Amino acid sequence: MQAHYVRSVIELVAGSTDTVAMARIRNAVVRWILIEPETIEHYRATMPGLRDWLALLDGERVGVGGCTRITGMDESDAAFAVNCVLPEARGQGVGTAIYRAVSAHARSLGKSKLELLGFEDDPGGVRFAERHGFVVVNRARALRLLLDGCPRSSIDLPEKIEITNLAERPELARGVWETLCEAMPDIPYDGDVPMSPGSFEEFAALRLAGPRHIPEATFVAVHDGEVVGLGQLGWMDRASGIAEHEMLAVRGSWRGRGIARALKAAQIVWALDNGLSELRTGNEERNLAARAVNANFPYAPLPDGLLYRGPLATDGSNRSEDRIRTEANGSD
Repeated sequence: MQAHYVRSVIELVAGSTDTVAMARIRNAVVRWILIEPETIEHYRATMPGLRDWLALLDGERVGVGGCTRITGMDESDAAFAVNCVLPEARGQGVGTAIYRAVSAHARSLGKSKLELLGFEDDPGGVRFAERHGFVVVNRARALRLLLDGCPRSSIDLPEKIEITNLAERPELARGVWETLCEAMPDIPYDGDVPMSPGSFEEFAALRLAGPRHIPEATFVAVHDGEVVGLGQLGWMDRASGIAEHEMLAVRGSWRGRGIARALKAAQIVWALDNGLSELRTGNEERNLAARAVNANFPYAPLPDGLLYRGPLATDGSNRSEDRIRTEANGSD
């Protein structure tokens, strides 16, 4: 029986060719952090330097890639990248083609490393990351809260603290940003610079606008007119009623007084009152204070979220505009 070659054609085209397919593929791979097509379009409009691709294998849409600067971390030597390939299309060079493309774009941004997001229940993704020299710099203990039958939480506030939201008090947006500027560097992270929300203008455009943003579910703890804490829900999938606890932060001098628990309870009550089906969240495993807040509510565990950090592809040539041919041995 004579061996022959089976030739597949890999092509990377602009992500805007089919944003719906981009979202579908990404959600199939990174299935615990959902994204809508409208959110992808919002990111394109608000993230300078973002470039994304749709990967085709013999004309079929099977993968997505993207690369951009990390907002608020301009001094970092890493760019943030997406590399998702459907399980049935793996092992044929699609992930490697995306890796080369995002690496070339990262170089054009002046970066020498990549950060990638994945989950521990994707063994193929874990192997790909390890094989290319990536290490985990942030492990998030992911959780979900199914709201059908979920008990209604009490919102217990310290004296002289009130909770409002950005729909009622939009002028508090800058105080929200200032609180994050104080809180985000405290998040455990093994990168090269501390986490940051970026400038107020960057933060407002990215996080306080667009299809994920829910002003009435962006809760703000206030003391004597000053923002001391925030808890924000953002849409993952509006049609399915799934939202994410995007941010929960309290100023350092106000921690340990129950404000974070009250803000999370307010989010859960809002979700119940508005007919949502599920909330998802995740905190770095070393962030014991945030995880202790979650322990007050009936969350169920999900697979750990993994933030990888690693090198650019050694072949820096950008093949993203070319047809990339790969050959695999086969037999009759």
